[in-house]
Amino acid sequence: SGTDHVDLQYLAEHNIHFADAAGCNARSVAEYIATVLLLWTEKRSKDLSTLSCGIIGVGHVGTEVVDILNRIGLQTKTYDPPREQRDPNFSSASLNEVLGCDLLSFHTPLHKESEHPTYHWLNQHRLKDRAFDLIINTARGGVVDENALLAAMKKGTVRDTIIDTWEDEPTIHLDTFGAAFLKTPHIAGYSEQAKQNASKFIADDLISHFELNPPEIGSHNKKITFDKNPDKYHSLSSLLTELHPIKSYEQQLTDIVTNNPQKRGKLFNKLRAEFPLRQQFSQIKLTKAYFNQYPVLKELGFSEIS
Repeated sequence: SGTDHVDLQYLAEHNIHFADAAGCNARSVAEYIATVLLLWTEKRSKDLSTLSCGIIGVGHVGTEVVDILNRIGLQTKTYDPPREQRDPNFSSASLNEVLGCDLLSFHTPLHKESEHPTYHWLNQHRLKDRAFDLIINTARGGVVDENALLAAMKKGTVRDTIIDTWEDEPTIHLDTFGAAFLKTPHIAGYSEQAKQNASKFIADDLISHFELNPPEIGSHNKKITFDKNPDKYHSLSSLLTELHPIKSYEQQLTDIVTNNPQKRGKLFNKLRAEFPLRQQFSQIKLTKAYFNQYPVLKELGFSEIS
């Protein structure tokens, strides 16, 4: 869904039409963010309702993230000056307001040369004289200066970080990896529905560009039933990590980083390509007992078995 690896200027100069799948994985990323936050708050004994989260970048993904975080009780401040310039209905928080939040979550494209560059947006200067409980990066690795982040963590001004996208990916800097509260291999946007959306977005653009007749396509999204005994899960975290493979990703990534130093990059990409895709929460039906025990499941998008 990102385009920082595509030479858009070259394509335009040679009259080559370009399409991307922006927004195809927005809901999947939002579910990842909500899930890791719930895991983090349980581990750190935090109350989400007492915290504020700055959302850096409020496009397709950032908008979905704001929606789901508000649903689970987290206050958000949205920062996106470029969107404010083009969207008369959007008002961006100030830089000072967003940097005054307890948490930061990044959802910007990676731009090095533009009116609003995002490369190393979070750097030593912006971390100076600030304190954060948690910083999450699921955008692009280069958006966060990992050296500056590590320095802030050593000083104690950043308590925790959750990283899905890595600077110099697929190379992973071991110091950053070791410092992260939770680490995954660039899979926040991965789900069966996100992949289907990506294919459809591109196919629709191709059909439109060549003025083709669109085919009739049926829905293949059948909901799955999760009816295991609720007594098996002693906490919300234990249930969520059964419903979302975050911890499985983390364990396999840890094995790669720890045991395969010569093949880390290759195995990192292999893990991303071959790990079974999960279902988005709206595709999963749970028994009523789960909702009685954990009401937040409804806000996450799960449905009840009738």
